[in-house]
Amino acid sequence: MNYFKFLFTALIIFSLSSLLISQEKEAKEEREFKFPGYTLSKCLKGYDIAKQSKRRVAKLPSQKAQKYLKRLYPALEEDNLILALEILNEMKVDEALNNVDKAQMWYYFAYVHFSQDDLKKAEKDYFNFLKIEEADPRLKANVIFSLAQIAYSREDYRKSIERMREWLSIESNPSSTGFDIMAAAHWQLNEKKMALKNADTAMCVAKANSSKPRESTYNLLLALYNEAQKTDEMLPLYKELVDFYPKKRYWVQLSSLYGGLEQESNQLSALEAAHDQRLLNKESEYIALYQLLMRAEAPYKAAKALQYGVDEEFVERKEKNLKMLAQGWHMSQELKKAEPLYKEAAEKSEEGELFVFLGQLYLATDRYDLAMDALQLGLDKGKLKDPVTVNILLGQVSYEQQNFDDATIFFRKALDRLTDIQIKDKKLKEKKQDKLREQALTWLTFTEQEAKRVKILEQRKKDLENS
Repeated sequence: MNYFKFLFTALIIFSLSSLLISQEKEAKEEREFKFPGYTLSKCLKGYDIAKQSKRRVAKLPSQKAQKYLKRLYPALEEDNLILALEILNEMKVDEALNNVDKAQMWYYFAYVHFSQDDLKKAEKDYFNFLKIEEADPRLKANVIFSLAQIAYSREDYRKSIERMREWLSIESNPSSTGFDIMAAAHWQLNEKKMALKNADTAMCVAKANSSKPRESTYNLLLALYNEAQKTDEMLPLYKELVDFYPKKRYWVQLSSLYGGLEQESNQLSALEAAHDQRLLNKESEYIALYQLLMRAEAPYKAAKALQYGVDEEFVERKEKNLKMLAQGWHMSQELKKAEPLYKEAAEKSEEGELFVFLGQLYLATDRYDLAMDALQLGLDKGKLKDPVTVNILLGQVSYEQQNFDDATIFFRKALDRLTDIQIKDKKLKEKKQDKLREQALTWLTFTEQEAKRVKILEQRKKDLENS
């Protein structure tokens, strides 16, 4: 896995709108999440934040203000921001409203401007809210939180962190979002230690609140752990990611991580899970899956997976890929599927090896004429690493066709070409030569004996016919 590339792609970009959308999605999450052992007190234990004095009881808006709000709420629910602004502007010029009412007004002004992505006006509205001492204390935490988001959006990361710490000082039940933003802000300031601390806390708080941690939290933690070379910390995060956010890149990265840990069985399981969900769409991914399955001695599954990649045009129909696919089907005893693939691959090849594979298949299915033609084509094309075996195979085909003279010639050629075997390691080459020499001599002896036996039988038959 190219983890350096991953570091950049995994970086969290916290826009205001994305945070609001993610909060809405969490509210609609139907799945119930349980994380035993996680509590808010444990999560916040490492934070030296003094809580402010007990909150004051909020005062209700006046009856006059409630009439405005009764008209305002439906407009906001219907996302009719133009109408909402008209109502708020009416409130703004109404001198009968008290400070509590004005605070409500500025809060909703900010909400509308926030929704319109007019952050400059929204920030001004929030500051006007904070100037009012009688403002609803329950809304103050939300206002400070929003100001932290705005600071982050304009890349004032230090101010964003300050606002979030202020928010924590008055929020008795903080959500994980604030810690996510602080983690991202520290990351942007290259304060990796604090980024890790806050990302860890964001994860912890989400779990303490029985909520699914944000995908961005996982990505930032993975980037930080990777930079610190804490591979062991990354593994459980990836396991959760593929459960909560089963995307292709996480399955592939999990598989790659297992590969780095030399856990090939788990590496295969992760990549196979991605394939089962039809998430893979690159040739390299299907080739890797094929190779892992072949090493796991599962040629049928390997061929089936690679065949899917070829059929869906994720894998190019080039010689190398067709050869692998043909070999997978061949090893699975699916000879009818292997044959046309060997033929197609052989026709694309500039070497003779694939015609040799095709010839072996024909020989195994007793189609000797086709085997002879294919094997001979293999020799004619050349560039063979092992021409000795090809001559032995040609001798076997000739033997089966009762062409004993030709068979003898091929077996003798095999013995003559022992030095043509292309193996760099001297000991391995000598071992291969000894094995093939013995094989060729055995067949040569057997063929000569069989030729004599057949000749004697034919002579006896003639004698009987002439007697």
